Amino acid sequence: MIQILVAGIGLWLVWQCVRAFRRQWGSQAPARSGPLGHYLLRPEQNWALALAHPMAFHALKDGFADSAMPSPTTGLAASLRPMALHAFGLRTDLDDAQVRAQLPERMRTRWWCLDVERLQAGDDARAAMAFACVRASFFVRTAAMLGWISPEQQWQLLQLNAARARDCFGSWQALGTAYIQGRAQWVAKGRSDALGRSISPEELQHWLQDASHPWGAYAWR
Repeated sequence: MIQILVAGIGLWLVWQCVRAFRRQWGSQAPARSGPLGHYLLRPEQNWALALAHPMAFHALKDGFADSAMPSPTTGLAASLRPMALHAFGLRTDLDDAQVRAQLPERMRTRWWCLDVERLQAGDDARAAMAFACVRASFFVRTAAMLGWISPEQQWQLLQLNAARARDCFGSWQALGTAYIQGRAQWVAKGRSDALGRSISPEELQHWLQDASHPWGAYAWR
């Protein structure tokens, strides 16, 4: 328990030190360098959503950056709903009105705690942070698609999460390496999510070298 508490405090201090809340996002929009036909939003929005690509591509085939606010099918909404509620720490028997009443304030004050406040003994804090950056992007977008938070709050949180990722990691390679370690430690302890498996270093290198994958196409800065 002490190890988990220390790791959680360390992550909080890292996040406070980098002061991502004061980043001037608009002046640092990344350039596109690959043919990503399903990423059709503004560059800074595409970049923020690119963090979620491993999970989004798996759960939604082509991902969810093809419009400002995709409308999920009934079947897709039904599959996304329970995993999102679980990620946010909400009961899965809540109806949408109850979720809308609770989630916006919870996300405003505690979005950055997703996953990193539940570290287990032996979890690597840096790997957990990369894993959290990816999952936060995925689940914030999911919450907006399901109508639980406003589009405006969605983009604010996505941009803050993107700023956190850039402040904590220096490249897609660094983020990706930590991410696959974070995913491995998550899966190894019986936890699951939309992707549900570990990622190999070889798979990561394929992403980074693939001009059609956002991790290989978008400049980090």
